[in-house]
Amino acid sequence: MKVIYLNQNSQAHQQIATERPLVLALGFFDGVHKGHQKVIGTARRIAHEHGYDLAVMTFNRHASRVFNHGKTASFRYLTTLKQKIELVKANQADILYVIDFTKQFAALSPKTFVTRYVLGLNAKIVVAGFDYTFGKGGTTTIDSLGKISGDKVKTVTVHELSSEQQKISSTRIRHLIGAGDIDEADRLLGHPYETTGKLIHAQTNGLSIVNPSSRLQQLPESGRYHCEVRVADKIATIPVNVVRTNNDQRGGIIYINRKRFQKLPHINSLPVSIKWLK
Repeated sequence: MKVIYLNQNSQAHQQIATERPLVLALGFFDGVHKGHQKVIGTARRIAHEHGYDLAVMTFNRHASRVFNHGKTASFRYLTTLKQKIELVKANQADILYVIDFTKQFAALSPKTFVTRYVLGLNAKIVVAGFDYTFGKGGTTTIDSLGKISGDKVKTVTVHELSSEQQKISSTRIRHLIGAGDIDEADRLLGHPYETTGKLIHAQTNGLSIVNPSSRLQQLPESGRYHCEVRVADKIATIPVNVVRTNNDQRGGIIYINRKRFQKLPHINSLPVSIKWLK
């Protein structure tokens, strides 16, 4: 999969349209959960039917982090950008466009967005969820995109995927993880929730701290969890402790027992990957 990073400067100074026509799946895709997989899967099927390439478009940051990024901001991601890229790749996209989401980008008119980021990419068919919006104000829906393009682009709307009569959404999954309901969160994601970080050599009460790769990624509530943990090249299924406080702007602290891994190098900042199982 080819990953292409775009901002308004790159748009102005390079030709970004592909030679082959695209089916373009639009969304923020935080978590790449089962609902997102349905959108990408629909786009993939249509691309195969037409002999087009499958492209996915996402953004490098959430709108709430652009317009409310102070100390009181509570938004947390389900995936880092690196994780999202790997998950989109696993869903067999040919191209992933990562747009630099800024206040300037958010101010683009719907017409400018369609001209630059849909027609400008050689997209012939656009697939998005029923609740996807674009352009200034964030109120223009996918149903309007075809008309805005001058009927040069066809659109396909994917209706919500639900579980127990509730929409599967990143917000719902985020709340489940925050409440410590890892089983249900993993079920809606369709894959284990994962965080990454670095293992600190120093210990507290026999446990070592995992310094998260991103302080903006959602952590479960305080408690003990059953996880598959990789430290460097060693994997073990062990308990992971989380301590969170109401005023902890870092999101919480993760502790693991370093002694559960044999022959780890005695150095700081060993890479850690945690798959939260229950």
